Amino acid sequence: MFKIFKPLLIIFLLQNIIYSQEIVTSPIKLMSKEVSSNTATPIEQSNTQELSQSIEEQIDKQNRLVEEVINNINNESYLITLANKEQYENDINFLTNRINANKIQKNSLAIARDELKIFYLKHKIEYEQSLKSIIIGKQEFKDKKFFEDLLQRNIKSLEDFKIDDYTALYESEIKNVNNKISMEFIDNYIEIYNQKHTQLFILQYLYSNIKKFRASNFFIDEFNLKYIINKIDSLKGISFVSSLTSYHLNFSIGELFVVLMIIIFFRLLNRYLIVIITSFISKIFIQNKNTREEESILFNLKEAINSPLIYSLYLFSIQLSIFIIVKDQNFINAIMPWINTIYIALLTWAVYAILNIAINIYAQNLLEKYQNVRKEMIVFILKIIKVVLIILVILFLFTQLGLDVKAILASLGVGGIAIALAAKDTLANFFASLNIMTDNSFSQGDWIKTSDFEGTVVDIRMRTTRIRTFDNAMITVPNSQIANAHILNWSKRIIGRRIKMNISITYESKMEDILNLKRDIYDMLSNHPKIATNQNINISRTRAFEAIKREDLEGIKNTLLVFIDEYSSSSIDILVYCFSKSPNWEDWLITKEEVIVEISKLVEKNNCEFAYPAQTIFLKKENEMKKEIEEI
Repeated sequence: MFKIFKPLLIIFLLQNIIYSQEIVTSPIKLMSKEVSSNTATPIEQSNTQELSQSIEEQIDKQNRLVEEVINNINNESYLITLANKEQYENDINFLTNRINANKIQKNSLAIARDELKIFYLKHKIEYEQSLKSIIIGKQEFKDKKFFEDLLQRNIKSLEDFKIDDYTALYESEIKNVNNKISMEFIDNYIEIYNQKHTQLFILQYLYSNIKKFRASNFFIDEFNLKYIINKIDSLKGISFVSSLTSYHLNFSIGELFVVLMIIIFFRLLNRYLIVIITSFISKIFIQNKNTREEESILFNLKEAINSPLIYSLYLFSIQLSIFIIVKDQNFINAIMPWINTIYIALLTWAVYAILNIAINIYAQNLLEKYQNVRKEMIVFILKIIKVVLIILVILFLFTQLGLDVKAILASLGVGGIAIALAAKDTLANFFASLNIMTDNSFSQGDWIKTSDFEGTVVDIRMRTTRIRTFDNAMITVPNSQIANAHILNWSKRIIGRRIKMNISITYESKMEDILNLKRDIYDMLSNHPKIATNQNINISRTRAFEAIKREDLEGIKNTLLVFIDEYSSSSIDILVYCFSKSPNWEDWLITKEEVIVEISKLVEKNNCEFAYPAQTIFLKKENEMKKEIEEI
C-alpha cells in the first residue's frame, strides 16, 4: 500500500512546486496604422536598438495586461465592469440588417466591412463571457478541468476564425485611402486582427497559469486518484478486463474499485465524525457542568445534525464518484448546480436544526425568567426563519442555473398587485396571526370559547390556529376569523376559580341556628387552605396611578361572601360565594367537593336540615264542599 501512496504523494508535491510560465518573453504580433502613409503593417522583431526598445516596451505592456486581467478575475470586477451581452447583440442585429441591404445592392466591400465587425463583436462576447465564467466557476468551486475546457473552447474558436480570407481584399484596399468604406474596412481588419492575437495571447497565458487565479484543490480536482486507478488497471490479470469494461461500459475496473472504496470510507466516517462534531458544538451551548443537561444536549444535537451530515458525506462521495466515472464534462457541468444546491440545502437544514435546539435549550430559562415572553412568539419566529432559509436556497438554485434573479424579483414586483389580490386571504390570516401574538388574547394551552367552538389551543401558526375540543376533536380555524371573534378565555387567570352555591335550609330550623351555621361556614372557608382569601393572598398596593388594576389584568380573585340571601318558596337560602386558589379545573373540582362535604357537617352540627322542593295542599271538609256546591 505504501508503494502506491508514495508516488502519489510525490506527484502531489510536484504539482505545487512546479510553477507555470510567469514572464512573457515574446511580443504579440499586432498591426499598427502608420499615420504618414495611412498603411498598416505587423510589428516584427529587428536587430536595431530602436526597435529592440520598442519590443521591450511592448512585452512590458503585455505583462501588465495579463496581470490586470488576472487581478480583475481575482477581485471579480469583471462581473460588473464588462458590458452586457444584450448591447453587443443589438449591434450585431443592426450590422446583419445592413449586410442584407448591401447584398441587394451587391456592395461587396461594405459587406466585408460589416462581416469583420460582426466577427469582432462575437469574439468579444465569447471572450468576456469566458472571463465571467471563470469567476463564477471559482465561486462554485469548479474543478480544474472545467477551467481547462472553458479556455480551450475559446482558444479553438479564435484559431478557427481565418482572417486570411480577407487579407487579399485588405491588401488591395489599403491603397485606396480616399474611399470612406475602404478606410472603415481597413480599420475593422486591423481591429479584429489585433483583437484575435491579443485574446489568444491572454487565453493561452491563462491556460498555462491557472494557479494564478485558481489555487489547486486536492479534493475537488478528483482527489488525485487517477494515479491509483492507473496502477490498478495496469495490474496483471486486471488490465484486460479493465480494457473491456472501459470500451463497453465507459469505466475501468480501477475506477469502479476506487468508487467502492470511497463509498465504504465515507460510510465508516459517518460513525465517528458525527460524535466528534456534536461533542464540539455541545461545548458551545453547555454552560453548567450538569451531566444530565450535557447528555440531553448531546442527544438533541446528534438528532439535529445526524441526517444532514450523513447525507452531505454521501453526496460528497457520489460527487467524487461522478468525477471519476463520468467522462462527459457537459453532463458534469449540468448536474453541478443541482449538487451545489443540495449542499446548501443540507447546510441550511443543519443550521436550522442547531438553531432550533439552541432556542429550545435557552427558551425555557427565558420563559421562567421573563413571564411576559410568549413561547408562541418564539415558535412563530422559528417558522419565519424556516421560510426565509427555504427562499434563500431557491434563490441560490436560480443563481446556479444561470437565471437572472434580479429579473425574477423585478417580475414579482410588477406582478405584486396580482399576487396580493390572489393571496389576500393568506395575507389577511398572516397579519391576523401577528395581531394575535401582539394582542396576547390567548396563548398555547389556553382554554378558550367562542360562539362557534370551545377547547384548548394547540398552536398558533402563520395562517391558522388549531383547537383541541374536549371531545378530542381537532378544529383548524383561520386566524382572520378567530382574531375578529368574541373570545372567552378561561385560562387568563392566576388565582381564583369561582365557587358559587345556595344552601337551602328548611323553615322549621331556628333562625339562631341558621345564623350560627352561616358564621361557621364563613370561618371554615376563611381557614381552608385551598380557598383564596385576604389572609393567604397578598395583593401588593401602590400609591401610583394605576390605569388598569393589576389583579384584574392578571386574574386574581379572593372574594369571600357568606350571607343569608332570601326566603325562597320552600327554604331559607344561604349564599356561599368564594374562589379556589388554583384555576385548574381538576383542582377546582377537588376544592369544591371538600367545601360541600364540610358544609354538610356544619349543617348537621348546627341542628339544621337541608330543604328540598315541597308543596302543602290544604283540603276543606266534605260537608262544607257540598254546601258550597248546593249554593251554586
